Amino acid sequence: MSCGGHSTFFRFGCLFLLMALILDVIGVAAPYWIYGEANGLKVYAGLWKQCLSANTPDLKISKCTEYGDVPDWFKSVRASGLLGIFISVIALISAILKIRFKDRVFVLIIVIILSFLSAVCTMVSIAVYAGKYHASEKYSSFVKFSFAFAFCAVSIVLSAIAGICMIIELSKRSSYTTIVGR
Repeated sequence: MSCGGHSTFFRFGCLFLLMALILDVIGVAAPYWIYGEANGLKVYAGLWKQCLSANTPDLKISKCTEYGDVPDWFKSVRASGLLGIFISVIALISAILKIRFKDRVFVLIIVIILSFLSAVCTMVSIAVYAGKYHASEKYSSFVKFSFAFAFCAVSIVLSAIAGICMIIELSKRSSYTTIVGR
């Protein structure tokens, strides 16, 4: 055990939770889930906006618009992405509470469950988006997935790693404490 009664695994778990939250927020908010560029024309879109930029001798334009009427699958992608962020925030707050309540293992169990639940929500978000995108754009080589999509994918991995770190912390703590504390 290190200073304050928490091991390095707990600290790394908290760090991974924070990094996953930051990447997930950037990924869900940025208009770069897909990106395409050819002949001076740039197209990019995210969960909230779609943008077009052209810089050719005939046309110079740069415009972003919010989506009008979106299909239900797109609403579910947005909802599960936002739910993943919300659950990550609660997991991080719970981890901070665990620092305050050192002997309460149930708080650590809540952090573990929430970190994996956050990963699942974000995974559903990108899986549905990728499936629908692939079905509609499978013959296009113009538009590809971009960094915001990748950030959400990385946040899944970081949330899972945070959960694993917390499980290791729990297994170290279970040798000298019970579920209700000391």
